[in-house]
Amino acid sequence: MKSRILGRSGRLAVTVAGATLALGLSIGSAPAWAYIQAWQGDDTAKGYDSDRRLRVCDMEADTNAVEGEYFRVYDNSSSHLWDKNGAGPDNCVGSGEGAVLNKVRVCEQQFAKPDACGSWAYRI
Repeated sequence: MKSRILGRSGRLAVTVAGATLALGLSIGSAPAWAYIQAWQGDDTAKGYDSDRRLRVCDMEADTNAVEGEYFRVYDNSSSHLWDKNGAGPDNCVGSGEGAVLNKVRVCEQQFAKPDACGSWAYRI
């Protein structure tokens, strides 16, 4: 009799553990909020405050200004946010709040040649 009771409770424990694991995996595998972010070399432009603001950071002490070019949802015109002092590292400027950012890229101003721009980053 004892083995039948332990057998049932053991199966119950395994069933409960399996259900708990399945629930934990489904909740744990939910995607984390990923902010939009673009790079050009070490310079970066990153969304924050639920992608309603943009921060552009000049991470290189090379005297080159850095620009974050961006589009917001429902807006077909580009906006520009400049970190003009080229001082790096960790030198950042931020935008005001607006509609959610849709796409972003970083450009580094080059003396006597075209600006070096990274790829566009799109909101997922």
